[in-house]
Amino acid sequence: MKVSLHHLRAFVAVSRERSFTRAAELLDMSQPAVTTAIKQLEETLNVRLFDRSTKVLRLTKASETFLPSIERVLGELDQTLHDFQAMVDGAQGHVAVSVLPSVATNVLPRTIESFFAAFPNIRLSLRDDNSSGVRERVLSGEVDLGVAGRPDPTEALDFEPLIRDPFGVVAHKSHPLSQGSGPLKWQELADYPYISFAADTGIRPILDTLKDVPENISAPWIEVSNIATVLSLLKTNLGIAALPQMSVNPIEQDVVFRTLLNPPLFRELGLITRRNRSLSPAAERFTQHMKDALKPYWER
Repeated sequence: MKVSLHHLRAFVAVSRERSFTRAAELLDMSQPAVTTAIKQLEETLNVRLFDRSTKVLRLTKASETFLPSIERVLGELDQTLHDFQAMVDGAQGHVAVSVLPSVATNVLPRTIESFFAAFPNIRLSLRDDNSSGVRERVLSGEVDLGVAGRPDPTEALDFEPLIRDPFGVVAHKSHPLSQGSGPLKWQELADYPYISFAADTGIRPILDTLKDVPENISAPWIEVSNIATVLSLLKTNLGIAALPQMSVNPIEQDVVFRTLLNPPLFRELGLITRRNRSLSPAAERFTQHMKDALKPYWER
């Protein structure tokens, strides 16, 4: 007969309790079942484990040597099973996420704070990148999920919209377009040097969908590749730019954001995952938490 966990747990219980009766109660077994388990273990190991008398139950020398190792093995097994169940339940684990810098700055801090309050034993790795970089990280498996613009249909990625980020004009606080409140029309941007994005960026294709816009928008004065550069140019009052609202940090004091209308324009951001690949329970927990936290950004 092979040694089983049933035998080992019975041995540890009897050793600790020094009683077959109390060991049976501890294991929720009958006393004869515990006695049988110990007898089978002794026969399998070919060694006597307990010295029995009418009043006292003592461990033999073999048991005293055997017990610490078995307690350690069972303890490690129980902890492993506990940790595995917690991982399956999504209570602990590791989640790797890649997002746009604007999402990392304006949305994720509060989302992560509330997530850790609910799931303190889940670890998080965060990588900020541009849209193409986010998609590449998800495709390669470097991260579990991403938040960025809609991927190309040819990419093996799933996309679920989460954020509608409105465009507005951004200008230095001293610029004429910053002197006022409320939305502006695209035609009101016509007389000012315009800074735009290169064709290979995620924002430029969205802007190119506009019709009947001023010439300075379709033929910009300066083209750059990332939002940080645009903001640096705007802070020196070199021109104006049309940016998604989340691109501008709310605490930024050198520039002003005013929503653009006629027509309104939005950048659509969403959850990106690998097609036909399931998420870990921890990643599922984070995904659902993020969806709930970002609902106001889609409904606005």
